[in-house]
Amino acid sequence: MLVVLNPQSNAGTALQRWRPVEHALRERDTDLTVEMPGDAAQAAKVVRASFESEAPDVMVAAGGDGMVNLVLNAMMDPETDRPRRAAANTALGAVGLGSSNDFHKPGRTRIADIPVRLGPAELVDVGKATMLLPDGTRAVRYFLLNASMGLVAAGNHSFNHARGLIGWLKSRNVEAAIVATALSNIATHKPLAIQVRGSDWVHTAPITNVGVLKSVHFAGGMYYDTPVTRADGRFDINIWEAAGHARILGLIAGLYRGKFAGSALATCHRDTSVELRPAAPAPLELDGEITIVESARLEVLPQVLKVCAL
Repeated sequence: MLVVLNPQSNAGTALQRWRPVEHALRERDTDLTVEMPGDAAQAAKVVRASFESEAPDVMVAAGGDGMVNLVLNAMMDPETDRPRRAAANTALGAVGLGSSNDFHKPGRTRIADIPVRLGPAELVDVGKATMLLPDGTRAVRYFLLNASMGLVAAGNHSFNHARGLIGWLKSRNVEAAIVATALSNIATHKPLAIQVRGSDWVHTAPITNVGVLKSVHFAGGMYYDTPVTRADGRFDINIWEAAGHARILGLIAGLYRGKFAGSALATCHRDTSVELRPAAPAPLELDGEITIVESARLEVLPQVLKVCAL
């Protein structure tokens, strides 16, 4: 088992939270190796280098959802849309040391009160995003949880770069910091002009947000009531129609109770692919990580990756 640890997760508290987990894991696995890269680029190099020798049975991302996404992208081969050849038998696991830890929800296994996914592996779908960037180049990224454009992406961007009061709050009460970030973004939000195109449908009216899901959980405590699962070969595409601030707040309050599909602001589709074409370059969120794009095509890669189920 190889653990790649981000000590800066959760406002720099990750290393302290990791220590009791490490102690418990070393008692059960004497071959445990822990790497602590200095930055994201070095972390990706560590993951890829591990497959140049004897590949680990389990590659563990220790940190937040962004760390899981980083390890996922280091494991995947854009030439084949499959795990790199040496990683074909490696399962992706995780230790949730981050702010939201949506990858672990609904959480069932914990060590020292930290959510972990280190149990038996199952094959799951991977989302692929082919992005046209503002400079005219194309880039490919993979995701396991969800993608979004609009209010949620803007909120993730603000939360990831929180300063001042929200930065202080983030280090002490993550859920409160998420709510404060959401309120701040709602206050300045304007509907996003975008075309959302599926296999046989198109949505062209301005929207508040569009979520493209492989997991119903997002942004800490919110979750959808639509039917997507990790290995069903489909996305749920959940559109929040454009609305005033009060109605958006009401929709978000419902999402904290897992209520969305019955809202008058909800438009729901299921599809294997979707194209997002905003009228101007906009933030695209993939598992909490932000890229500014001209457009993006998102597609499901069915059951291509082994992931620890528990």
